Amino acid sequence: MTAVIATNVVRSKPRPASKGGRRTTYVLIAGSLSLLIGGLGWFDWYSGRLGLIGPQPTIESNGGGGRIIKLPSGGNLQSAIDRAEGGDVIELEPGGIYAGQISLPNKPITEYITIRSAAADKLPEGKRITPADRVNMAVVTSGILGRPAILAENAAHHYRFVGIEFTSAGTIFNYGLVVLGNGEKRPELVPHDIEIDRSYFHPHRPGRSRRGVALNSADTVIKNSYFEGFAVEGEEGQGICGWTGTRNVRVINNYVEGGAQNIMFGGADPPNAEMIPAGIEVRENHLNKPKDWVGKYTIKTIFELKDARNVVFADNLLTNNWIGSAFRITVRNQDGKAPFSTIENVVIRGNVIDNAGDGINILGRDDNFPSQVLRGLTIENNLLLNIGAKGLEGSGYFIQASEGESITIANNTSLNSGNIVTLHGNIPRGFIFRDNITGHGDYGIHAPLDRRSDAAKAMFFGNVFINLNRIDASGFSFPDGNLMVNDIGDVGFTDPAGCNFVLTTKSKFKGKGASIDQIDRWR
Repeated sequence: MTAVIATNVVRSKPRPASKGGRRTTYVLIAGSLSLLIGGLGWFDWYSGRLGLIGPQPTIESNGGGGRIIKLPSGGNLQSAIDRAEGGDVIELEPGGIYAGQISLPNKPITEYITIRSAAADKLPEGKRITPADRVNMAVVTSGILGRPAILAENAAHHYRFVGIEFTSAGTIFNYGLVVLGNGEKRPELVPHDIEIDRSYFHPHRPGRSRRGVALNSADTVIKNSYFEGFAVEGEEGQGICGWTGTRNVRVINNYVEGGAQNIMFGGADPPNAEMIPAGIEVRENHLNKPKDWVGKYTIKTIFELKDARNVVFADNLLTNNWIGSAFRITVRNQDGKAPFSTIENVVIRGNVIDNAGDGINILGRDDNFPSQVLRGLTIENNLLLNIGAKGLEGSGYFIQASEGESITIANNTSLNSGNIVTLHGNIPRGFIFRDNITGHGDYGIHAPLDRRSDAAKAMFFGNVFINLNRIDASGFSFPDGNLMVNDIGDVGFTDPAGCNFVLTTKSKFKGKGASIDQIDRWR
């Protein structure tokens, strides 16, 4: 490539003789730099594959049929992985540094190759780690020129990481520290059976890395880990994002920061309907955005679905979406090449949302390109606090929705300053809003329907609305079959000052709203 470019430059329109020598010198320098950079990349790959440089590993039996490959700091991790077999453990030195880009090859194995810190046993199983635990971790850095730290090759499988700190090597922009899936066109080609446990993800500094994990793999678990600093100015950054080939993945008990989205599925067109993200479970995570990101990086939402099937998002804590809605459930044929894009069979249950400009935004059909219609969305037993509070950008609504089919919103408690529900465009078919306890806002239920009609009564029933904004009764807007109370104290919450919004046994509204208490248990 360099030689072709140089030749084309030399054959361009002639210049005066006095400048020709200088121009030729520039071409030669540019060509030399290109060759040097390309050579460094080739040498990085070649030495990594063959293990030509760096401290060498020691190997011993692990007593279970596999081997323990002990690799000192600076050792060639790529070579160790290439030589490992199913059941082997590659043990890295705590505090040791291992250079990427590391490629996970497709091997004929059925047991996991485990890459772990030698001090992983000091990180208790099932407990989420924090940056303070990095003393017991080994460090794997991104490759040169912003390449990932880890890249899974087509159909690579059975790899487990425990106690690893993944970070970028420098200030060059990085599109993803760990890339699981690399543009595969068929489900059988995507990486699968991959686990990441008790690991720490962070860029060199915020604003330099677009995402922690590109989760375009199957049968993958990310658990007990910590994602910090994935926010970008002028671009959408995520802690975790999957958009094609994602299958049967579990994101469990992590702390995740992300600028535009903390976690998202969809956002780029998959090649066919078989590659739509599906079988997704996100549980017991704390998703957060730091205050100092406001005005500095792109902020949109905390959890977003654009193209996904069979999703459970449950028992998570979402904090500090400074601008806009905490959830976006919006069907998107992102680039106009995937009219099969859809959202189907989604459950959002048992979550606590604290401090967001708005609550949940639902768009059941793409309003830019052809798409399928959202079908099957259940939002139940969630607690939303400080929605539209002072210092947040948003109108403070609980639900905003357009289009879609079979949407049920039940037994939620939402202390929102804006509308209960805003329906716009085409009203979703099969929309049910029942047994919720929410703020009324200034305008209550705002929708293109007669609130006195039988259709409105069939959609909205059994709810309790709190007059948090102290509006006059003449401004109440909701159908018969629902109730209004004047104050939080009239509802019968156990201890609202202590964030316990479970109803007491004496509350006349028992059975309505969410049944979540002790919200700090998620932190």
